[in-house]
Amino acid sequence: MEKINETIQELAKFNEWSQSLQEVEDKYFFTPIKKGKWTPAEIISHITSWDRYILKELMPKMKENADIESVEFEVINQPAAEYALSGISKEQLLKEQKEARTQLIQGLKEKTEKQFYATFTLDGEELDAFSGYPHSMFNYINVFVWHDNHHKQQIKEFLTSLS
Repeated sequence: MEKINETIQELAKFNEWSQSLQEVEDKYFFTPIKKGKWTPAEIISHITSWDRYILKELMPKMKENADIESVEFEVINQPAAEYALSGISKEQLLKEQKEARTQLIQGLKEKTEKQFYATFTLDGEELDAFSGYPHSMFNYINVFVWHDNHHKQQIKEFLTSLS
């Protein structure tokens, strides 16, 4: 369980970091990080939407020998991006992100080690193309830790470029 707990702790670190974005001026929070790219607001909304999807849709299906069909990325990403630019406040987006991540973490803490390592197929594939490991809740969540860090780095680089 040590590796599982470390993974959950890594996932929780995003909440701590994201709350620091409260200090970012709204005009920058809603400015694309590069031409043709999302804004920090859209990135946060995207992460929130994926946390909700994982908790409500995927985790209940992640069982030994399950055959899971995932949603097309844009089904989650596009509405998340639109929501972020709908006029919602930075504070509300960050609050929703924190709540969604906290709920996901709580859901993960309720899982057993056996549940974390149960293998399944995802979209017909036994191995995750990103990591090369068999699909399992443990592997899937670790990919999302990487995903968090990727987006966090993008936002950090953008904010650094402003100074």
